[in-house]
Amino acid sequence: MKRGKVFALCLAAALSAAALTACGERTSGGTFTYEELMAKFEGDIERNAVIRVLDNQMAVETGHLQEVLDAFNERYAAYNVQAVDANMDQYVDLEQNGPDGYGPDVLYQANDMLMRYAEGGHILPLPTEQLDTDTIPQTVMDVYKLETYGLDLYYGMPVAQQSTVLTYRKDLLPADWEEEWDDNQNGIPDMVETMNGLYAYSKQVKENSSGAKYGLYMSLVDQYFNTGYLLSYGAYVFGETHDDIGLAADGAETGLNLFRDLAGVLGSTCISQNATTQVATYLTNAAGTAFCTIGTPDWLTTFQENLTQTYVRDGMSEEEAAAAAKENLVVVAPPRLPEDGDITKELTDIEEETFAPTTMGGVNAFGISSYTKYPKASLAFVKFVSEYENLKWRSEALGAVPARTDLAEELGGVSEVLSERVSAGLVYMMPSTRDTQYIWDPLSSLFNDVATDNTTRETPVYTTKEALKGALEKLVSDIRSAMAVGDIS
Repeated sequence: MKRGKVFALCLAAALSAAALTACGERTSGGTFTYEELMAKFEGDIERNAVIRVLDNQMAVETGHLQEVLDAFNERYAAYNVQAVDANMDQYVDLEQNGPDGYGPDVLYQANDMLMRYAEGGHILPLPTEQLDTDTIPQTVMDVYKLETYGLDLYYGMPVAQQSTVLTYRKDLLPADWEEEWDDNQNGIPDMVETMNGLYAYSKQVKENSSGAKYGLYMSLVDQYFNTGYLLSYGAYVFGETHDDIGLAADGAETGLNLFRDLAGVLGSTCISQNATTQVATYLTNAAGTAFCTIGTPDWLTTFQENLTQTYVRDGMSEEEAAAAAKENLVVVAPPRLPEDGDITKELTDIEEETFAPTTMGGVNAFGISSYTKYPKASLAFVKFVSEYENLKWRSEALGAVPARTDLAEELGGVSEVLSERVSAGLVYMMPSTRDTQYIWDPLSSLFNDVATDNTTRETPVYTTKEALKGALEKLVSDIRSAMAVGDIS
């Protein structure tokens, strides 16, 4: 990647004085060359360094992080480097704790959080020429780009990408699905191909089971999952400036009405964040309580483990059960949406009447704290975890979808599905800015309100286009208020 030669950086405009002091840079402002900024990464890694690594909870709980730390320490044993678990909450606030010396040296975060730190000077720009980024799409790299004085700097090494997919139980498909649930005769069940088909099937399952089973089961208040219904019909988060909040843009009310219709068939039990974790049981139990779910692919490993144990209890050997679980849990792209937003109608021509949805997405990366005493050792760790084989190891251990297109293609399955959607521009990346933090609570409140309207509310409110538009305008107003309070604090 090309880099400029001069990095004109004023304290007030970019890095805080605290960050610069911690990094050993000048504290009086002025002009820095790119070479000066990168000099801290040159030469041999520091001997006897102890670097604290913050990874996500799944990496910690599965033991994967400790295995990686051990492998890294073995490779750099000659330097007596010790990478250790930071032993902190995965959402530790580096902005608040870093200046006080409490924080990790290396941290793994989503782009909205990591770039919030970059804006405040709490993480270091990386010497990307030393990192293997050739097979990472530019759109993925760019979520970690911060343009300052004409220079493009990258603050994170992308490791995994995230968005929503549909996971279903193939062994729960109706026996006659090829005759009754494949209208276009393309070999894909209608209930996983279109939202109209999934709505109709979910309604049938609910009626036939007297509400004991679900076609689709997912959280109706999860902001990340459900914002895609707005984005697919013309909404956006921020325009050229953050004064331009586009979640109430023309067309977004169509997506919100689609969501309302979907809530009506899913029911009030899905109006909970707990539904996201509850589905791990519902999708994999012997009763087949849920046929499918829409969520992030990192749950696939858990789904497979749970279903394997269900099959073992039914009499299969461990090996047979694991193979059956892998075969019967199928991951596909999110269902196609109707052009007119009406999921309650029967389609006559899927290709003409539907389109591939846009979903919210993000990229997780490793970054390096500005407060680290060991930038070279920290960079060595970032290089280590982003190597091809180690990324493959991580993906297989955690179910993470790799940011590298070559690895995603090799792994196939969910990795290939999501990688192709990213490459096709069907994943709307979370804005890499601190203001993104202010959209989530208002979005959750919106989805809760609209889902309740079509499930338990005695007198529904959102029955017209104007009412739905009003709900979206209130959403934007609530986000503006949250941003204003955040600016003051």
